[in-house]
Amino acid sequence: MTKDEAKKFFLKGYERGQRDAIAEALKLIARGYGATEVSVVLKSKLYERAVEAMDTKIEAGDVDLGLAAPTLGALHGRGSYLVREARGEKVFALLGDLSAKHARPLCISRAHPKDLKAFGLDAASCVWLTRQTEKGVACASPTDLVALTTAIHRHLEGGNAAVAVEGLEYLVSQNSFPAVLRFVQAIHEKVVLKDSYLLASANPEAFKEADYRQLAQAVTAEL
Repeated sequence: MTKDEAKKFFLKGYERGQRDAIAEALKLIARGYGATEVSVVLKSKLYERAVEAMDTKIEAGDVDLGLAAPTLGALHGRGSYLVREARGEKVFALLGDLSAKHARPLCISRAHPKDLKAFGLDAASCVWLTRQTEKGVACASPTDLVALTTAIHRHLEGGNAAVAVEGLEYLVSQNSFPAVLRFVQAIHEKVVLKDSYLLASANPEAFKEADYRQLAQAVTAEL
């Protein structure tokens, strides 16, 4: 379940708890209880009985837990996704799946284009992140984020596109976190406008927790 989905169902439960507490207080007031008596009752183990009753309802199947919601790891619509992984494999597989469904692919990766054929990706749609140059291979410097942004925006112009960027932590090591965050934000905005996909892989363990959360908040959802 993504952060947005978890938030939705948490708030739903929180709201229900608040409503139940208010309803119980109003019942006591309607029965003639004073403020002190109401306070004593509400501070008692009344909430424990309410939790037990809710647990019984859940077991009986009378409560929607949101289990039909999209699960972590599944794309659910166009937009930008932060893909949690230590190595860029899931992001390549997702791009291959979208390509098979006729989305126009562009893969920007530290992996050599010939090594991505196993994921169904054509070398012609891949850009190798390197300071080297190789004849017949599209190469891009990992420190030139402006050029990378321009290339991605150009690819997105036609719509129905899918862009994969492998290893945001590598880009951070070659630039800075604020620069990479702006890079992701700029691509996300274009992806939304052009009804396309962005798949950006990142290893959470390579980031400060606050930095990773900023990346997650800059995209549509987290996988």
